Amino acid sequence: MSTTPARYRLVIFEAIAEPHPVRDLFCRVTGMHPTDAMQWLARAPGAWPRPMEESEVRQLLDGLYELRIAAEAWRSDLFPELAPARTVHRAACLAEGFRTEGLRGEPTHWVPWDRVELIGAGRIAAEDEFRNVQAPGWPSTVVTGIRALTLMKPNTPARRGRASRVPRDPVGEVVVVRREPRVAFRIVENQMNYAYLGARLSQSAADNFPVFVADLCARADDAYITPSTRALLDRGDPAECEFPSSQALLDYATHRLLWSWYRRDREAHQAWDVSTEIRPDDEPGTSGDGGTGEFDTQ
Repeated sequence: MSTTPARYRLVIFEAIAEPHPVRDLFCRVTGMHPTDAMQWLARAPGAWPRPMEESEVRQLLDGLYELRIAAEAWRSDLFPELAPARTVHRAACLAEGFRTEGLRGEPTHWVPWDRVELIGAGRIAAEDEFRNVQAPGWPSTVVTGIRALTLMKPNTPARRGRASRVPRDPVGEVVVVRREPRVAFRIVENQMNYAYLGARLSQSAADNFPVFVADLCARADDAYITPSTRALLDRGDPAECEFPSSQALLDYATHRLLWSWYRRDREAHQAWDVSTEIRPDDEPGTSGDGGTGEFDTQ
C-alpha cells in the first residue's frame, strides 16, 4: 500500500475581479513570486497548473471562501482527464443516440443520449498562410551564382517579402464527453463526413458543422452545453467561442465539466438544506454545510 501523501488540483470557477488580495493569498501559501501569481490569476478561471499538498490547498480554499470566490480541489488521481480525445471522422445523430463510425461506415461506438455529459464547441484559430507570388526570374539566378563563385553571400530576398499573405478562417471543433465510462470524442469541422444529414447536407463543411452541433444539443437533453457552444450556434461575438489551439478547447471543456458537477452538487446541497429545515425532528446542528460548503476536497 502506497504511503505517498495525496496531492490536489485546485480549480477556480470565476474570473478574479480584485486580483491583489488573491495574489497575496497565493504568495503567502505557496511562496511563489507575485508576478507569477498575477499572470496566472489574469487567466482565471481555470485549474492551477501544478498539484498541491493538502495543507496548501486547504489554506487556499479557506482564503478563497473568505474572498467569496467559487473554487474547489480535486485529488490528483481523481481529476478528470479528457485527453487524449478520440478523433472522429464519421458520425451520426440518430433517434436513440450518438454513433461513431469507421472509415467504411461500420459502427465503432454507441452513446445513448442520456449518457452524453457535455458538449463543448468552439473555433480554433489558424495561422495565416504565406504563398509565393512568383518564382525569381533567371537574372536573379545568374546573379546568385556569380556571387557564390566570388565567395560573396547570396542576396536572397526574404520569403515573406516575396510572398502574399492568405488569411485562414478559424476551424470549428466540438468535444463530446460521455459518462460511464468517461470518453471524450473530438470532431473537426473539415475532417468530418456529414452524410447522415441527408437532405440537409450542404456542399460546405463550414455550413454542415453548426447543423451537426445543433443536432447534438437538441437530442442530448441531459448534457451540459458550454457557453462557447451557445455562442457558436447563436453566431455571437467570435471571441466568445475562439480558442488558440485544440488543447485549449479540451482544457476549457474539462473546466466546464467540473463546473457542471460543482453547480449540480451545490443545487442538490441547497435543496437538502431546505428539506431538512422544515423537518420538526431535526437535532440542532444537523443541517448546513459544516463550515466547508462548496470548498470540500473531492
